[in-house]
Amino acid sequence: MMTAWKDACASTAPSKIVVPSGTYMMNSVNLAGPCKGKVTIELAGNFKAPADPSQMKDKNTWVKFEHVDGLTVTGLKGGGSFDGQGQTAWKQNNCAKTGTCDNLPYNFRFNFLNDAKISGISSLNSKLYHMGVLGCKKLTLYDITIQAPANSLNTDGIHIGRSEGINVTKATIGTGDDCVSMGDGAKQVHVESITCGPGHGISIGSLGRYPNEAPVTGVTIKNCKISNTDNGVRIKSWLASYEAIASDLHFEDITVENVGNPILVDQEYCPYGHCKAKTPSKVKISNISFKNVRGTTSTKEAVKLLCSSGSPCEKVELADIDLTFKGGAAVSMCKNVKPIITGKQNPKACGAPAPAVVKCLTVFDITKLGAKPNADATQAMMAAWKDACASTAPSKIVVPAGTYMMNSVSFVGPCKGPITMELAGNFKAPADPGQMKDKNTWVKFEHVNGLTVNGLKGGGSFDGQGQTAWKQNNCAKTGTCDNLPYNFRFNFLNDAKISGISSLNSKLYHMGVLGCKKLTLYDIIIEAPANSLNTDGIHIGRSESINVTKAKIGTGDDCVSMGDGAKQVHVESITCGPGHGISIGSLGRYPNEAPVTGVTIKNCKISNTDNGVRIKSWLNSYEAIASDLHFEDITVENVGNPILVDQEYCPYNHCKAKTPSKVKISNISFKNVRGTSSTKEVVKLLCSSGSPCQKVELADIDLTFKGGAAVSMCKNVKPIITGKQNPKACGAPAPPGP
Repeated sequence: MMTAWKDACASTAPSKIVVPSGTYMMNSVNLAGPCKGKVTIELAGNFKAPADPSQMKDKNTWVKFEHVDGLTVTGLKGGGSFDGQGQTAWKQNNCAKTGTCDNLPYNFRFNFLNDAKISGISSLNSKLYHMGVLGCKKLTLYDITIQAPANSLNTDGIHIGRSEGINVTKATIGTGDDCVSMGDGAKQVHVESITCGPGHGISIGSLGRYPNEAPVTGVTIKNCKISNTDNGVRIKSWLASYEAIASDLHFEDITVENVGNPILVDQEYCPYGHCKAKTPSKVKISNISFKNVRGTTSTKEAVKLLCSSGSPCEKVELADIDLTFKGGAAVSMCKNVKPIITGKQNPKACGAPAPAVVKCLTVFDITKLGAKPNADATQAMMAAWKDACASTAPSKIVVPAGTYMMNSVSFVGPCKGPITMELAGNFKAPADPGQMKDKNTWVKFEHVNGLTVNGLKGGGSFDGQGQTAWKQNNCAKTGTCDNLPYNFRFNFLNDAKISGISSLNSKLYHMGVLGCKKLTLYDIIIEAPANSLNTDGIHIGRSESINVTKAKIGTGDDCVSMGDGAKQVHVESITCGPGHGISIGSLGRYPNEAPVTGVTIKNCKISNTDNGVRIKSWLNSYEAIASDLHFEDITVENVGNPILVDQEYCPYNHCKAKTPSKVKISNISFKNVRGTSSTKEVVKLLCSSGSPCQKVELADIDLTFKGGAAVSMCKNVKPIITGKQNPKACGAPAPPGP
């Protein structure tokens, strides 16, 4: 690439750099001018960066274009993708701790380009920002795709600063930060036809953090769809800011779906509590409009115009606003601004009181509250929680490196401000269950909004020391499996994120999720021996919008299981084994169970488990419903019953009778399930004669049994069959049953 660029840039004739189809490895490249003629890069091929950030030759950029006039970069069909392979880098991101967010490389920097057009390319998994635009004039970004997971910190899609005449049109952007953002000096920027989400929405700012910032003027955001983001369209400036100007900013024809803060002017911006003081922002915001903004919000506050008392907003217009909140009545709030109101206003403009100014971060270090490594930290942890929960400012509980003994703790809200736990240290529970103060839980989080728990490198492990307890487990004898403590219970949490922690050797279930909404479990490790009875990894019940991503789980029971009332659950990139596989159920054991709906299990590897992916309901059950359940891209290795619907579930022979299950199962699919089975029966759809399964799909199944020919059997179901079927779908007789 560098040789081709050198030759093309030296050519006085127009030149084209061609990248044929294929995937190429590429380290940092600096494609710098000025060039003697116009250069076009035509991309039929794709590129991957080194996964290890330390191997990058340029520590702040992968692909840099700089000081070039008339550049054209075109991605052809099937080509033009640049995969930054940022998964390792995201773990090293320390922006939340330091406030400095430039320690990792961007995928692209477009610096000091004139009359340039970039189209048809894809930026994937950048280690930090995907695209930075600086000092450019007349730059067009068209038909761009930008993708990174929602939990990839500071992976802004396109950030535009100190540039003029920038057009961003027809882009699909989903990241862990802003889809598009404008920094100081952004002038005459037009952003249109953007599909944004996940991420933090489309932003102007943050502004005022540094002295002598250039004005932001003439920005139009138009005809955009924003879905499942933390914010919609927003303007943000720092508390205790320097003076700056933002004017002539217009947001029009914006559709939002399940978006927090759809319309937000935030002049109290203070991420991670890193503002130095609480004085009002000095950024002057004027001549801004929000027109025809419609859709659904995930927060009660649909419109928040939180302007500065030191520099109130001027000439702000709200026109044709129609925003609804599924959880109740939406509200609109205004502070230090008197907007011009035209057209429909749902909710009523400025109809709710605005909150007080955000306060800055308060830190509670448990070692300053009496905790010491290799000693009991229970009281210090509870003292830190009590103080943090009472704080109206954002607060952080810090656990320094070391191993601490800890008995049962109950971290209960509601709390007055958001709380983060940062864990460089590790914990051990009493080995003797009789010494546990709470007989059913070691670590409980309950009734808390906005909780964040981060395990840092080398920390965040919780060892339940369950070896003694497993010998006392009498579940097989009694049928009652709640006589020992879980490692964790997450009860009634909203907007919570738990990442980087390890749950080891729990005495019973590792993690129970109950009554939660919008909970993310990311980069979790769960370990217990295969013979540790009832040590389910993560059990989810009566909860909604739960995401479990990138977890490594090996236990003596299900790796992940869903009980009644699990709704909109997404489980992806799980490595499971040993254990009992990934399960929905068991269902129907109790009266009035809530439906299980909207569950997706995707891109998982299951090895050396008793089962693969399964749905199970009890014989002699009560009525219940399980629908819209999907298993996709599942790889199995030496797994019993790789695909199992079991409506004849009766563990330890504890069902009172053997009448058919009354659980209604419908709209389920098993797609692209491949690998090896330890049992001859690789597909078993054993549905109830009393309530046959409906709308069941088997697509692209390829499962083999080392001991001979594998078989697929079906009972009380007529599945939809598509794609490859190895073995032949429903080709073997099912065993008799009720």
